[in-house]
Amino acid sequence: MKNRFKKLPKKRHNSDYWIYGHHAVVGALNNNNRVKYEINFTIEAEKKLIQEVDIKKLKFAKRKKTREEIENLLGGISNHQGICLKVEKLKTPELKEFLDYCNKENSIIVLLDQLEDSQNVGAIFRSALAFKLDGIILTHDNSINENSFLTKAASSGVDKVPFTKIKNISSCIKKLKETGYWIYGLEMNAEKSLKEIKFPKKVVIILGSESRGLRRITTTLCDEIIKIGINDELESLNVSNTAAIAFYDISNSILKC
Repeated sequence: MKNRFKKLPKKRHNSDYWIYGHHAVVGALNNNNRVKYEINFTIEAEKKLIQEVDIKKLKFAKRKKTREEIENLLGGISNHQGICLKVEKLKTPELKEFLDYCNKENSIIVLLDQLEDSQNVGAIFRSALAFKLDGIILTHDNSINENSFLTKAASSGVDKVPFTKIKNISSCIKKLKETGYWIYGLEMNAEKSLKEIKFPKKVVIILGSESRGLRRITTTLCDEIIKIGINDELESLNVSNTAAIAFYDISNSILKC
């Protein structure tokens, strides 16, 4: 019997990985820019999947497996919900192309300056999707790459929220300012609170790394450094929690303009 799936796209070196979890897999399946290689699912997961996706139209390998077989495929990961999809990492656009898409009258972008934790970045993608941000910019160095844990935490956000990577934060912020964006860095020791700011219609929020916060060079490039006011008995919030609060407040502020 001939292999129906012989003519697959040529793989790029070290760029394929498994996406697992129902929402993450459905998001990838519905993303026309995503290269897919094979899908594995349990009978139970298939019943849930066919309510959202016409699997008969999928032009790559479809394999029914047990939960244990999928867990083995994923190297011991157990919270896969009975489904996994092998994909290529998404090709990120150049900054200009990314901004051409985002450049609307009202726009919010988040810039993640050297964040390295998959769960945090995945949660930020999820919040960005929830509050309709236009896109996410990640720094190229000392930042997380697209992977299984990030995509699961993002719950389809990686395939629905445009994102790009930049090598030089100074030139990136210069370009953002030229495009009409105002730049706000979030730091817990800032003097001004987010609640005190009247936000313009085009905003970039910068979040620093989990351990160091914003780099000094980044703070010098911001139009303003602000904080989220919290109980004095707590030193700080997790960066993904900070992001969700900021996205909610700023998106509401801009929509009311």
